[in-house]
Amino acid sequence: MKTKGIVFLCILLVVSPILQSFPVISIARSQYMLGDRPVPGPLPPDPKASAPESDRQIDIVYGKAGDVELKLDFAKPKLCHDQKVPLVVHVHGGAWRAGDKKGGIDSAESRMFLQLGFAVASINYRLAPRYVFPAQINDCKLAIRFLRANAEKFGIDPDRIGIHGGSAGGHLVALMGLANDGDGLEGPGLEGVSSKVSCVVDYFGPSDLTFMTKEINDKKLPGVELIKDFLGCYPSDCPDKATQASPVTYADKNDPPILIQHGNKDLTVPYSQSVVLAKKLYENNVTCALIKVKNGGHGFSGKNIRPSRDEITLKTVSHIARFLESAVFADLDLNGDIDYADAIEMATCFGAEGTNAEGKEAPDFWNPLADLVPDGKIDMADWDAFWDAWLGK
Repeated sequence: MKTKGIVFLCILLVVSPILQSFPVISIARSQYMLGDRPVPGPLPPDPKASAPESDRQIDIVYGKAGDVELKLDFAKPKLCHDQKVPLVVHVHGGAWRAGDKKGGIDSAESRMFLQLGFAVASINYRLAPRYVFPAQINDCKLAIRFLRANAEKFGIDPDRIGIHGGSAGGHLVALMGLANDGDGLEGPGLEGVSSKVSCVVDYFGPSDLTFMTKEINDKKLPGVELIKDFLGCYPSDCPDKATQASPVTYADKNDPPILIQHGNKDLTVPYSQSVVLAKKLYENNVTCALIKVKNGGHGFSGKNIRPSRDEITLKTVSHIARFLESAVFADLDLNGDIDYADAIEMATCFGAEGTNAEGKEAPDFWNPLADLVPDGKIDMADWDAFWDAWLGK
């Protein structure tokens, strides 16, 4: 059977460029399904489509730090009211000193997750310079513990939680994913409940604050004062604290799969920060892919960025869905079925690597859903898994 699969792959590698030139025909459906559960749709999820009708809770208090109430927003599709669904948590950016959870459950990514029948949350955390590290990561980890401890109340699966964030939020989600329960960053509250997550998407977050300070100085970039406000000291004066606040410090083989997306013209957080993290993850055999957004500034600003903003969003949703929802296994276009279009996509992605020992970026066409045997590369093991899933559906 596998021999037939290899022959079919070889044929697809030859003909897929031709087949991709034909328009995709969408079939309207009265009910969208992921596996055996109905979801709002549309499938594939569409960042420009409206958010499905959802049960929303705003300003839920997930903890207190002194006299400060820590709050989050939450939404779950009404159609999935009786289902135990995956949860995706957004962590906002703002240089650790600004920003807000508001709008996080209404972002393009959140709309697509809701279309897939996932719940979404967006969290606030204490801000610098009034509150310094580790206040921010303590709060973020407490939010995960709170959501996990109240999983039954929210109708979510406590074992299927993914996180994403950009800039300072990217730094915090990377730190949340890489730091273990025993690494001293948990903070008080709900002791005994784990803050571990299943997968992470990091948009242009700082990864090594000790080296980032050198880059900022060498390239005359803004930011040293921001790092000082976050840490409560200049990194040169508190190197141990800067190391403790750096996600690269905690990389090990037990870390969850991570997708990193970063503009190569970012003048706030240098692209090299993501290269450093990708290399460290690769060294520790963590499933990782690094997407270099060509012409992209901070926040993916800029003209003619590649991948496009919609493609960046789809990669984020695909990466998180891959590790939170078993029903999307081998469904490379997230349309609710495994078909010839998925086989063509699999052939297109065949041979791609998410990164390597030098921190090289993945190709623009990287599809997280094609990494079926999760190891940061798309090879014969993935094709065999796809072939088995296709024939066995």
